[in-house]
Amino acid sequence: MKIHNLEEIEFFYTKFAYNKNVLTPRFDTESLVREAISLIKKEQINTLIDIWVWSWIIPISIWKNTKLDKIIAIDKSKKALKIAKLNAQKNKVLIDFIEGDLLRPFINSKYNISWNLLITANLPYIKNEDRINMSSDTRFEPKMALFWGEKTGFEIYERFFIQVLKFREIYKNKIYLICEIWFDQKEVAQKFLTKLGLNFSFFPDLMWIERFIKIKL
Repeated sequence: MKIHNLEEIEFFYTKFAYNKNVLTPRFDTESLVREAISLIKKEQINTLIDIWVWSWIIPISIWKNTKLDKIIAIDKSKKALKIAKLNAQKNKVLIDFIEGDLLRPFINSKYNISWNLLITANLPYIKNEDRINMSSDTRFEPKMALFWGEKTGFEIYERFFIQVLKFREIYKNKIYLICEIWFDQKEVAQKFLTKLGLNFSFFPDLMWIERFIKIKL
């Protein structure tokens, strides 16, 4: 698989390939990975679905520390999926790759999923208008990797969590979710998740800012 202009970065003790077509891996996301590993071991989870995979740092990092039975990766970007597949091959991880929009493929068609399941998601969460205030390195990343929303930046997560409720109606598994949000979104997330009646909690990043959501369905 030949992909141009590749660079390499270390994330969670593993080197990953990436380029301008994917979100640049950031160390803050290691907090999500650590929590996922702990949850998988505690709840004996054996299946992982990763939404909006980009270079696929989250599932590979989790797999190397848990040896999950099945991993499914979903992304709407064909270019991102190429990078994800390359990193999967380099790390000898077997994955089912699906091109699709959030959880829509699982709602439109019934999949055979084992009963202990974790869904991870690091969706774009920054308001469009904040693009001018971001650091210079973000100019080289896909806009759809970071910016998604006119009012709060949380809009795509709202759509995702509504899909989660539909997913719950179809799959009766024991299901957990872990998501990464922006530093100023705890309040808007809390209001929306409470409105949906979801069982959720927050946990902090490396700077002790509560930027991660954990949900049990």
